Amino acid sequence: MSARTLIRTLSTLLLLAVVTFFGPARAAEVRPVPRTVLALVDLREEERIRLTRIHSMAEMPLNHLGLSVVYWNVADGLPDLSRYPDLRGVVTWFAGEPFEDPRAYIAWAAAAMDRGVRFAVLGQTGTRASRNGPATPLAVVNRFFARFGLRDDDGYSDLTYRSRPVLADGMIGYERPLVGVLPGYPLFRKVDGRFTSHLVMRRGGDEASDSHLVVTGPSGGFVTEGYARYYDAEINRKLWIVDPFAFFRAAFATDDLPKPDVTTLSGRRIYFSHIDGDGWRNQTEVQPYNKDKVLSVDVVRREAIEAFPDLPVTVAPIGGDIDPAWKGTPELVAGTRRLFALPQVEPASHTWTHPFQWRFFEDYTPDKEAAFEEHGGAPKRGVMDRLLGRNKPPATYEAAGEVADLGAYSVPRAYLQEPFDLNKEIGGSLAYFTTLAPEGKPAALVQWPGDTSPYEAAIAATRKAGAYNMNGGDSRFDADYPSVTSVPPVGLPVGTERQIYSGNSNENTYTDLWTNRFFGFQNLINTVRNTESPLRLKPFNVYYHMYSGQKPASINALRKNLIAAREAEIAPITASAYAALAGGFYTARFIPDGERRWRIAGRGDLATLRFDRANFTAVDFAHSVGVLGQRHHQGSLYVALDPAVAEPVVALTDVDRADIDPPAPKPYLVQGRWVFRGLAADGAGFRVAAQGYGNGEMAWHVPAPGRYAVTAERNGTVLWRGEAEAAADRRLSVTVETSAIQPLTLRVQPVAR
Repeated sequence: MSARTLIRTLSTLLLLAVVTFFGPARAAEVRPVPRTVLALVDLREEERIRLTRIHSMAEMPLNHLGLSVVYWNVADGLPDLSRYPDLRGVVTWFAGEPFEDPRAYIAWAAAAMDRGVRFAVLGQTGTRASRNGPATPLAVVNRFFARFGLRDDDGYSDLTYRSRPVLADGMIGYERPLVGVLPGYPLFRKVDGRFTSHLVMRRGGDEASDSHLVVTGPSGGFVTEGYARYYDAEINRKLWIVDPFAFFRAAFATDDLPKPDVTTLSGRRIYFSHIDGDGWRNQTEVQPYNKDKVLSVDVVRREAIEAFPDLPVTVAPIGGDIDPAWKGTPELVAGTRRLFALPQVEPASHTWTHPFQWRFFEDYTPDKEAAFEEHGGAPKRGVMDRLLGRNKPPATYEAAGEVADLGAYSVPRAYLQEPFDLNKEIGGSLAYFTTLAPEGKPAALVQWPGDTSPYEAAIAATRKAGAYNMNGGDSRFDADYPSVTSVPPVGLPVGTERQIYSGNSNENTYTDLWTNRFFGFQNLINTVRNTESPLRLKPFNVYYHMYSGQKPASINALRKNLIAAREAEIAPITASAYAALAGGFYTARFIPDGERRWRIAGRGDLATLRFDRANFTAVDFAHSVGVLGQRHHQGSLYVALDPAVAEPVVALTDVDRADIDPPAPKPYLVQGRWVFRGLAADGAGFRVAAQGYGNGEMAWHVPAPGRYAVTAERNGTVLWRGEAEAAADRRLSVTVETSAIQPLTLRVQPVAR
């Protein structure tokens, strides 16, 4: 018995002894692994959470490391940490001086760190001066810096032309090296050897001038102002100087944390596609359809949906565009029914009247909207600017058959013929589109229109309607946006609700808000590649509007993306399935159940866990429950969870190498295109339920090499039958050539020799 196995066995026996002695009530007190990070922000400086440095730049790397971020506005005072029972740490990135009394904050932070709460401090520390008063005494400030192994010696290098890094390890220069004119910096001495310095600056070769600007250690991490990221104001470009993944990994000690992963399903990268209904009624310019005045929606249906039956797509019309009582026609209703009837199409809603600026409706009254002309016209510029709270006049573009604008709108919504009704926008539109879909295909997703900034009550309305919500984020990572700072997190907290972001940006950001470069959406593939390697950060998402069917260049660009998806190794799902899965990221809890063993609770539809730095780690199937499979990728171990098991248990063990499928006493999934559930032994083989789009490409690891018979059946009827060979590596690769949009059962049995 190895030492690790002995320790695990003793830990399990100890846990059993605790349960036996104290009873289930005391055993239930085992707390989940803490994975909440509290972000302190000052909304007097940064206005809204979505605009803060932490949300726009830091939250995505924190999410990738398995951490869920909650926000507190320090303008409301300092938070009571007892509100956060699974708190792992605190992150700050202040733009100015946020505190009236920095001494109180220093004492609060010290008390939190004494409890084991780790801090990641970037930029301004909030300790040096009060917001409206004098500087804090240096001795008091140094109590804070001492927590990071530092002492401020009250020196400052403002002229840095003679300064050079004497130490800059792999954490420094992630997207921007230390070149050009460097920011000024304080003189920080390191006074605690437990901390690791990642960047040390020296002036003029004088060792006495060494200043430690980036450190990590037992209490977290610290990055001096100006050395976390580089910002070019002229072109509005942000680049990380510090590697945010490495910094936050060290600051919050995440190596032992299971990571809920929203990029991967069945061992493959998730794919989903969704269409906003804007431009549904636009006449196409695409030949030969333009000769018959075909609508954009019909071009998209023929060229991008019917032509790709193996790729699911979620389609969200605008109620006012379709309903004949508004701007629709019976022909549009019939066309929507035909579109929703396609097996690969999921119905959704882009709301009823397409609000452009959601904040306008948060405190809505009909009188507030009365200044706008009855049928969508704009009032005088001054009235409109005052109503919408802006200073600059908008540029306009044509979408949804109306004059609108993406940044500052001519009207608050596309249709004004009735007073705004949140229930009609959300629940009413979902119900209407459900009536246009085949039975058993409810519309279960709201895709936010306009500025994609819904207020709390709007998101709550989707939840009350039993639906999911998505859009916003605008993920880009390409030559125009060459930084992970343009890749957003999983979602955004809005009051007590949660907005789920789309996986990628839509064609608007590639076409200058649908004004030119109509071919631009073909560059989506660059973001898809860059968010896959060297780290898988996002799913493969093709997100666009119906007006992509209007221009020859735009429909060609869209088809290029769909062809790229067809050629990729993906697990295609609907957009609502992704939104449900992403919601599970925030609710999942990992309850320790022995050494390297966790029970997963509250995961919702989350289907994958990831363990990083796992080249010699594998699932211990003998001590796990509800695990479908495992796959190593980019040095991480991706663990597929069985949706049929509400609270799976994942245990890990050591292996010699990860470039082969680790052996196991039972069959497990390596990767597959479909979604699987209910894996169970079936005689000498196994059975599993499956559902998905396209032929069922899959690979299983089986306990013994040999030939296996594979059948796919539904309700007792065999739909497909085949055989495959598992060689000495015990990997059984097979493609099941039948439709699984309706769930079916796979049976795998060894063939007797």
